[in-house]
Amino acid sequence: MTIRTLIVDGDDAILEEVVPVLSKQGYQFTSAKSVRTATEVLRSQCFDLVLCDINLPDGSGIQLVKDVNEEHPDTSALIITDNIDSESVQAAIKDGVFNYLTKPVLPSHIKQIVHLTTEHKRLRKEQEMLKSRMEAIFRGVDDAIVAIDDKWRIIQFNEAATRLLGITPPALDQPLQEVMSWLFPFVEPLLRKARKEGAGKRSVRMVNMNEEGMNRILNCTASLFLDPAQDTQGMILVVRDESRLAMLERETKTRQGWHGLVGSSQPMQDIYQLIEHLSEVDSTVLVSGETGTGKELAARALHDTSPRASRAFVAVNCASLPVGLIESELFGHVRGAFTNAIRDKPGRFKLADGGSIFLDEIGDISLDMQIRLLRVLQEKVFEAVGDNNPIRVDVRVITATHRNLRELVQEGLFREDLYYRLKVVEMRMPPLREHKTDMPALIDHFLAKLNLRLNRSVRGVSDEALAALMDYDWPGNVRELEHVLEHAMVVAPQSILTWSNLPPEFRARTLPSLGPPPCATVTASTTSHGGRPLKRSYGPEEGESLDRETILRVLIESRWHMQIAAIKLNISRSTLWRRMKAMGLRQPEETT
Repeated sequence: MTIRTLIVDGDDAILEEVVPVLSKQGYQFTSAKSVRTATEVLRSQCFDLVLCDINLPDGSGIQLVKDVNEEHPDTSALIITDNIDSESVQAAIKDGVFNYLTKPVLPSHIKQIVHLTTEHKRLRKEQEMLKSRMEAIFRGVDDAIVAIDDKWRIIQFNEAATRLLGITPPALDQPLQEVMSWLFPFVEPLLRKARKEGAGKRSVRMVNMNEEGMNRILNCTASLFLDPAQDTQGMILVVRDESRLAMLERETKTRQGWHGLVGSSQPMQDIYQLIEHLSEVDSTVLVSGETGTGKELAARALHDTSPRASRAFVAVNCASLPVGLIESELFGHVRGAFTNAIRDKPGRFKLADGGSIFLDEIGDISLDMQIRLLRVLQEKVFEAVGDNNPIRVDVRVITATHRNLRELVQEGLFREDLYYRLKVVEMRMPPLREHKTDMPALIDHFLAKLNLRLNRSVRGVSDEALAALMDYDWPGNVRELEHVLEHAMVVAPQSILTWSNLPPEFRARTLPSLGPPPCATVTASTTSHGGRPLKRSYGPEEGESLDRETILRVLIESRWHMQIAAIKLNISRSTLWRRMKAMGLRQPEETT
């Protein structure tokens, strides 16, 4: 590769020293003996390298080199001098003149200095290219990117940061906490954690904010960067607005369920929304509800949507632990604390440190254990059995029970102070009879789960089996439904479960539905929350206000299951059948 070189020197002797050495390395030379001549040449030609004597007949070579550096950034320039110790040379070097040659110019020195100069220029071009690429990335991403120094002052940001966070150019060199006071309290712990963990680590946090009536979900990521050249460090904060994604997720939840919970009914939507509200706080939650309603699934969803999701979730069934061992199980013990305690054992609270602990059937623990648990909730401190050393933990406590704790308090079986400490927020899981419209989704969920476990390929249930399942009150709730379906899958040879495949005791309490009822007035039996049957009567005028479009939409949503559609429309199955007949609505397979 030819390297175009301009030598500016009033003495021809420099050419005799420099040209022979560099010509062998592919350098092509042009000479000038004054500042004026060199300036004219530089205007008409491009050079890779300029060698300039410090003393020229009509001016300073130092100034010429400075002009070259400013006006021709792609050109490397260095000075040639008799005296390196002169004040002018030292000042030039401080001002940015990269290097120099001293007279007499030695061949080895020429090679070394020219190589360093051209290498410096190459690295500078690579830096500029890298900077250009980074700026393109900054401009091209939709995420807000903010770079801050070690004092948390803003040193760079992209257009998305202006759009999403409202940061404008006057914010440069300003403290992040002043520019983004509305977001800083949420991201400060994130920044401190990333700084503590060091380079190569990222800290992530979801921020749920309500501002001006709008719900914003921000995904914030912080990471540390080091600048070895200046021996400093800074932080990169990346903020992604996931509000739209969260909205789409909520729409998806309406159809399919969420975090292991299944159902699109309003009672289940209320559960999903409450879990979302609790995702950013560590409040103690009491999950109440009948046996089999999915209380542990709700507790896991609380953990999985919280900042503690990456840490342990420890579940404890208090009712299954013997009274004499529950203290050791929860708080651990040391060697020799009691007979057969041959080694130290950490308790469940210790194992859950940094995460969540789920205490199921909390209403079954003794009064003595209630006192110890109250201290842990209040002080986050406990002692292992046989040890006096306090153990401090950071644990979110989620409890559950199917019993009425308020009645236990009145009976003196449960401490009132612990009751109110546990019931900061109560989440009541609805019994299955209150959200029967979720039955098809639950059936599909359990069939898919059981197909994997039992190595079967059951595709669904028959209409008469579905009608029987829908008409049942389900005292055992979702868990009972799973067991009924598992029994049916075990005994059924075919891929569609029928009424005859259901358990005998279940069939003894239900009858198969063989078609629409013969009259338009029927009595449908449901069950109240307390378990007492309620009667709901349907008259001949019922459903008359429902139009064809509404009925057709609900039928499609219910996959043409009459019983499910009737429940969603709040009419009887016979009324729905009569309205469908009057409107000429038939199932797709019946249409010719």
